[in-house]
Amino acid sequence: MRPHRTKPDETRFAGITLAGIRFTGITRAEITHKRIPPKAIATAALILLAQLYAVAQPPAKTPGNTNTGTNNDDIAERIVGAALTRGGAISFLETLTDTIGGRVTGSPESHATSELILKELRAAGFDNAHFEEFPLESAWQRGPASGWVASPIKRPLYIGSYGWAPGTNGRVEVPLVTVVATPDGMFSADAAKKAGKKEDAAKLDPAKLRGAAVLVTLESTASANTFAANYVVLRSRTARQLAAAGAVAMLIPSEKPDRMLYTSAAGLYPRAPLPILSVAKEDTLFLLRLLAKGEVKIGLDIQNSFIDHPANDHPADRRIADRPSTERNVIADIPGSSPNAVVLLGAHFDSWDPAQGADDNGSGVAMVLEAARILKSLNVKPKATIRFAFFSGEEQACLGSRAYADAHKTELDHLWAALITDNGALIPTGFSLHGRDDLRAPLQRELTALQPLGAATIVTEGDLYSDDETFVVEGVPALSLEVAASDYDNRHHTIIDTFDKIDPRSLSLDTAVLALASYEIAASDHPPGRRFSPREVDTLLKKTGQADYVDLDFKRSPQP
Repeated sequence: MRPHRTKPDETRFAGITLAGIRFTGITRAEITHKRIPPKAIATAALILLAQLYAVAQPPAKTPGNTNTGTNNDDIAERIVGAALTRGGAISFLETLTDTIGGRVTGSPESHATSELILKELRAAGFDNAHFEEFPLESAWQRGPASGWVASPIKRPLYIGSYGWAPGTNGRVEVPLVTVVATPDGMFSADAAKKAGKKEDAAKLDPAKLRGAAVLVTLESTASANTFAANYVVLRSRTARQLAAAGAVAMLIPSEKPDRMLYTSAAGLYPRAPLPILSVAKEDTLFLLRLLAKGEVKIGLDIQNSFIDHPANDHPADRRIADRPSTERNVIADIPGSSPNAVVLLGAHFDSWDPAQGADDNGSGVAMVLEAARILKSLNVKPKATIRFAFFSGEEQACLGSRAYADAHKTELDHLWAALITDNGALIPTGFSLHGRDDLRAPLQRELTALQPLGAATIVTEGDLYSDDETFVVEGVPALSLEVAASDYDNRHHTIIDTFDKIDPRSLSLDTAVLALASYEIAASDHPPGRRFSPREVDTLLKKTGQADYVDLDFKRSPQP
């Protein structure tokens, strides 16, 4: 039954004790006005949750988790208590976002982030913490971007460039046309669409697109679990088709509210074939109204720059000649008693530059770092080594995790599981297994300790949206942290991905779940499942509808 809702300021705490602190007849309004410090309330509530967790624990370990080491009978309670009361994750995230900010792959900010992570790991006692470098095919820097309606009226447009897309080589004023791109490789103009007609892009009259800025609607009929992957494939293919037809730029309507723009480089790295721009939703509707009345010409001036790419022949590209040609991951281990077995807990630290990259994926970095510090401080003794991996280059093409897999390819048979977090600091619900039905029952047994946190749900479906992709392709059991639904998609890759949007309590809970899950799997007597063969991976990707998406980044050998 849905509880009766009262006004927030009228909620009264009548005679309760939180973690030894007694509150009698105190309203939330009185707390807000500092009669009781809010920080004290929050701390007491977190301590209470940790205490409730201890009470709710199963009375005995499951048979698979017998290797618990010294003083580990209450290890789950100690992990959760530390995650919920120390505040280490939110403190680190504030430092990361407010002192470094956005962290584009290959940028000085990305370099500074890897230095910060290494420093924090070393301070926590990880003497084995180190960098692992990998090459970049190109470095990219966002430059000023401006757009305007040149005719039939004069009006500025709110636009922004996609990542790893070139500039316009100066100011241009060109006709605007609009097309609809569908998954079958066809284009249709609005008028043709209304008549139910389609034209093969290869046969489309180039005169319609050559020398024009093309406003593209990308239509996908994919399911919820494959929508993102199929959208990226369609976007990448459409960009190549438009470039081949001689279009000047590809304009994509933003689906974000309140005139927010979107950015991405998925399917575009190492260099998009033409300028690709996000156009605010409201500006898109304005342009469509103008087009309904007649011809429209728009102006563009996009000043992005590249380096270390064979096609680098634009003078502006020399502005970033001092950019590094390599990136690096940060790796640290808690050694296990079994010399070869490894459980990896990872997150990517690169982000986009319009904002601070707080939720994508600064929050994930903070979770993994704090999980590492907690487990190190508790002196856990797992069977498998727990490896903490901080990847760069995820936003381009999972570059860091792919480099990790290449560097450690002889070890992948002994990688028990890879746990990845990249869904934001939201209430955790469990893990997705990306189609690996065989892992569900073993993990449900191994992760019963997550039940009191409400995070024991194991789902086998799930698209590939982060560094989980690398490990699925390599056949390694991959788990992605799942969280409650929220407005995350509105903030994702936008100007409002900032620290103030992060909920400290959710961040602490996520940290607890990741630390506990990685420990429980590593403390088991055996891995949750085996490594899939390339043929099995191929079958899995086709079953889950991810094969075309994976093929954008991975050069996989065809399987019989």
